[in-house]
Amino acid sequence: MKTFLLNLVQSFFGIGFLPKARISGAILIVGGAPWEDAQRGVENNETGINISRFSCRYYLAVNEKLPSNVGEPIARAQSDKFSRDIKLAGEVLVGGGGVMAFTMATACTLANDISTFGPTAGTVLLDEVTESQERAGWRAIDMSLSSDPGLVLA
Repeated sequence: MKTFLLNLVQSFFGIGFLPKARISGAILIVGGAPWEDAQRGVENNETGINISRFSCRYYLAVNEKLPSNVGEPIARAQSDKFSRDIKLAGEVLVGGGGVMAFTMATACTLANDISTFGPTAGTVLLDEVTESQERAGWRAIDMSLSSDPGLVLA
C-alpha cells in the first residue's frame, strides 16, 4: 500500500516532488478548512537569538469580585486594558544585538505579536534572563518581560 501511495504521489506531482519538498523544508497541508490558515512555529524571528519559543500571557491586573451583603459576588472591578507577561527562549546568535541588548528600565521592542488580545498599552520591560551553556549544547537564553497599561516610559 505504501508503494502504491508513493507511486501515486510521484505520478501526480512528478518524480522529483518528494525530495524537493524535503529539501525546501515545505510543510504540506492536506485537507481543508480550517488548517490552511494555521500557524506552525514562532511567527517572527527575534534579532540576536534563534527563537525556539515565544508566549504572551494577557491578564487583568485588577480583577476583583465585589460582594453583596451576604458575601456573594454581584459585580467586579476590572482593569480596562490587559497587562502582559512575555516569555521567549532561543539559542544566542553570534553578534548579539536585538533581544540580547535589552537592559533594565529601558523600553524593549519585540518582533513577535504582543497585541493579539486587546486593548493593550504600556511599555514592555525586561524582568529577568536565564543564560544556559552546556558541554554538548548551544548557548541559550530564557527571557521574561512584562507590561502594565499605566506604565509608559516617555
